[in-house]
Amino acid sequence: MSSPFVTQDESLYQETDHHTWSQLFEKQHQLGNEHLSSAYLEGYEKLGLNDRRIVRIEDISRRLEAMSGWTLVPVAGLIPTRDFFYMLINKKYPVTVYIRQPHELDFSEQPDIFHDVYGHLPLLTNEKFTRFLTSYSIIALKYVNNDRAVDFLGRLYWFTYEMGLIKENGESKVYGGAIITSAEERANIESGAAPVYPFALDHVMNTPYNPYKLQQQYFVINSFDELFNVIEGLEAKLIEHLLLPQQDNVVRNFSLNDHIGKEFNDVIGFLNDTQFKYPEAISFVAGQPDERFFDIEDHIASFDTYVRYRTEKTGSTRTEVVNKIGQYGKTKGFINDLVAEYLKVEEDIKVTPEDILMTVGAQEAFGIVVATLCQQEKDVVLVEDPGYIGVSAFAKVFNYNMAGVSIDEEGIDLKALRNKILAINGSGKRVKLLYVIPDYQNPSGSCMPIGNRLKLLEMAQQYNFMILEDSVYNSFTYAQKKNPTLKSLDRYGRVLYVGSFSKSLFPGLRIGMIVGGQLVENHCGDRVSLIDEMTKVKAQMTNNTSGISQAMLGGVLLAKNFRLSEWNRAKFESYKMKRDHMLAALDKYLDPQTHEWAAGIRWTRPEGGFFIKMSLPFEVDDQSVMDAASQFHVIFSPMRYFYLKTGGEHELRLTFSNLSREMIEKGVRQLAQFIRWNVTGVKATQPLTAGNAI
Repeated sequence: MSSPFVTQDESLYQETDHHTWSQLFEKQHQLGNEHLSSAYLEGYEKLGLNDRRIVRIEDISRRLEAMSGWTLVPVAGLIPTRDFFYMLINKKYPVTVYIRQPHELDFSEQPDIFHDVYGHLPLLTNEKFTRFLTSYSIIALKYVNNDRAVDFLGRLYWFTYEMGLIKENGESKVYGGAIITSAEERANIESGAAPVYPFALDHVMNTPYNPYKLQQQYFVINSFDELFNVIEGLEAKLIEHLLLPQQDNVVRNFSLNDHIGKEFNDVIGFLNDTQFKYPEAISFVAGQPDERFFDIEDHIASFDTYVRYRTEKTGSTRTEVVNKIGQYGKTKGFINDLVAEYLKVEEDIKVTPEDILMTVGAQEAFGIVVATLCQQEKDVVLVEDPGYIGVSAFAKVFNYNMAGVSIDEEGIDLKALRNKILAINGSGKRVKLLYVIPDYQNPSGSCMPIGNRLKLLEMAQQYNFMILEDSVYNSFTYAQKKNPTLKSLDRYGRVLYVGSFSKSLFPGLRIGMIVGGQLVENHCGDRVSLIDEMTKVKAQMTNNTSGISQAMLGGVLLAKNFRLSEWNRAKFESYKMKRDHMLAALDKYLDPQTHEWAAGIRWTRPEGGFFIKMSLPFEVDDQSVMDAASQFHVIFSPMRYFYLKTGGEHELRLTFSNLSREMIEKGVRQLAQFIRWNVTGVKATQPLTAGNAI
């Protein structure tokens, strides 16, 4: 396990990092000092922090030591609880060297250097507060092996050094670092939305908190002397609380997967919450298929089509076939023969039924592939960057190594891919799997030319990795002819094809597939079927895919003679019409020749899929989404959500698939009003048309 204690390597900070630092200071200056405590402000002045460049921790440490005897220790992030308290006892304070990303100006779930320096260091110049801090830590260190005690003591730290208020001249002033560095937390206090209680140790210890949400209450002390006086009875009060029975339904001493918490990118949750909060807003967010084409009742009737087919084919009675459908089925699936025929007819993919594994949608398929192929310690999964978050989120939750490869209008950048492979393989790890959407990629809409597909297959053979092909949008082309899949071009056995019927039929069917066909030589030298190995993994996850859904799908394939593209022709034409209408609306409301403020705004014109990417002359983030939804009644996805780290700060993704022409027209008009407001600072006083430019 690597040490959390590091050196601050200033060469690792980019100019964008220093710009983020200065922006954070600027936001604080805009908020003003009116509500900050005198102790904090005096300490801030003494430290003389640089508001333009990220500070050198060593310089601030020397300055602080001369004033108060405290020194600073650079760390990579959160440190073990025991180390933390031990450091505080010895007048050492950990400062994270990491600086948050540009899209995290308002809130960073990870501790960062700005929070530590701007929020906490000024109070380390105050002798009365630090006397409390060291005395508190002496007691806390004694109970560091008792998780429940650490929880109680953590509440005291949280509602003081992080979220503390102090009375000054009859007013509550802020001294807690987490309030000081959060505009939303300061607004929460100033608005009176959350109650402020007089500080009482019992009350504080009985109050749990959530570090990732606005606080529901705060506590105010009269002075730091009052806070220090708490120390005298702290240990007795702690023991009293430890002896109390636990009567609530809080499961204590129970840790969850760390990868779901602080760094987990809950984009879908945030966008869904925004939609629910502003139901009148037109949403260009979700890449959902058009519900008008679901034909669910007809598909349900296809169940009987499948039952008749199996009855005739096997000689079984109807009851026997139906009962078998309702029973636990084969893990691989039982309509594989029909799916194999469908793949041959529609995708020119020639495999046997045994080469197919039926899954519960594509998402399960991704998980099965990664879990089967990759070892967490030494293998790396490469993904497109930006890319579909379903795969990257899975890899993050289950702690697989993951790295991004840049893309352009022709899909994944093959030169960047080669460089990434060489770097990773040369580091002692190994690229095992590459996930790509070759056709009309989510979120960029890019499409990989045939020449690049062939080169990619050659690279997979050369560098010995597998390709996970997500064929979600291959059939949704607005060109004359769709591209061949990577799987159909594969001569080396390097492609694992994942498809589903969520877009071609309806998402509630929850049917996907992994198509293999290759043998692999394992560590024992035995040759095994890769799809058989994946079947073992699925057996431990969902055991089998819904028999009722499989029977419905089998009946549909039989009824349509395996040609879903012909049956979906009207649906495809509808999507093309929506794409055309969306582009026409963008041309109308964002025409730079008519609207001077629209100069520099660009958007893609996709030849397939559901997504349009737009580039803007200003940054878009969570606050932009909220502003657009609340003031202009339109919702979009910032492209930065789809990057592993940074990128897409000036871009957004628009989806048109499940909107009517009227909603597209209205939504684009409202989007244009939002853009004009951001560019000019002027909010429209009349509906935006093709002619009323500013």
